[in-house]
Amino acid sequence: MSFSLYNNRELCNEKGRLYFYDNAKFILIFLVVAAHFLSPLKPVFPFVRVAWTTINTFHMPAFIFISGFFAKSYISADRTIKVQRTSTYVILFLVSQIAVTLFEWFVLGDRFPFSLTNARSSLWFLQCLIIWHLVLPYVARFKSAVAIPAAIGVALYIGYETQCANFMALSRVFVHFPFFLCGYYCTQSTVDRLFTWKARLPLLLLSAGLITMFSLVPETCVGKLITSNYSYDTIEGIRSIPFSFLWSARLAFYVAAFILGATFLSVLPRGRVAYTSLGAHSLSVYILHRFVYLAELEYNWASYFSSGWGIAAIIAIAFVMTVLFSVKPFTIPFNLLQRIRVDKLLRN
Repeated sequence: MSFSLYNNRELCNEKGRLYFYDNAKFILIFLVVAAHFLSPLKPVFPFVRVAWTTINTFHMPAFIFISGFFAKSYISADRTIKVQRTSTYVILFLVSQIAVTLFEWFVLGDRFPFSLTNARSSLWFLQCLIIWHLVLPYVARFKSAVAIPAAIGVALYIGYETQCANFMALSRVFVHFPFFLCGYYCTQSTVDRLFTWKARLPLLLLSAGLITMFSLVPETCVGKLITSNYSYDTIEGIRSIPFSFLWSARLAFYVAAFILGATFLSVLPRGRVAYTSLGAHSLSVYILHRFVYLAELEYNWASYFSSGWGIAAIIAIAFVMTVLFSVKPFTIPFNLLQRIRVDKLLRN
């Protein structure tokens, strides 16, 4: 049974852009900002640890799923690709990497060698998008029943590789690629099934069970497993698992991410709401909020919010910052960078 408050005309704008995905991106980027700002308080407040674990288990997988969903237009029917999209990601990464590095050098006073291979801060996501779009034309030749299980198998294995970590964000490239492929192969009709109570109710119950487990069994809140950029042998929380079965911990992460991510998508509003238009600018929030987060870590700002009211204040600040970084003038530099056309130069 499906119950909707919207008719088909209220689900998208005149150009056919579905409001649902912009709604999802705004809420997801707000959760990214809030989780980052709250992370220094995890050791102080158990419920913050539970909230951080819950949010981080699904927010990037859901973001990546949506990125994969819209990657369908990257490959045309005649197997040609839109070079401009990958080129834009490269430009955004290079400019952002330089900007974040200079901020850390001259504002925070940190000193480290400049690198274009090891992404600073959250810029690993842009590196992943570049690599995923480069390999997608080859992987997309296979059916989903082959590509997705193969990607999961590689991801489960890659945790045993001790050298595959932050270089070119390779660990995250492999671990998160199945989410990207799930989005790519997923159809809108499949997404629409989430809005039925037949799917929504079991998902809500399963998610409630997971959050209860995170609360009652702190050992399940394994941060390094969730962030996906560590090899199995460096994750203390899973060392009790026999070496040959360490992959099962990552498989459990996939199951939890799917349940929480699908639940999140199933309860979102599908029509236009107050924040819908802001969801189109999640990239500027993703990059800009990191400057504030790095300053928070450097100057230990979280120590001023070590109370219940302080946590509420952090969440409010995260929301205000999400809205602020989604509007002009903060979005202007990113819009200009995305207008740099290189596809004509590479057409031949």
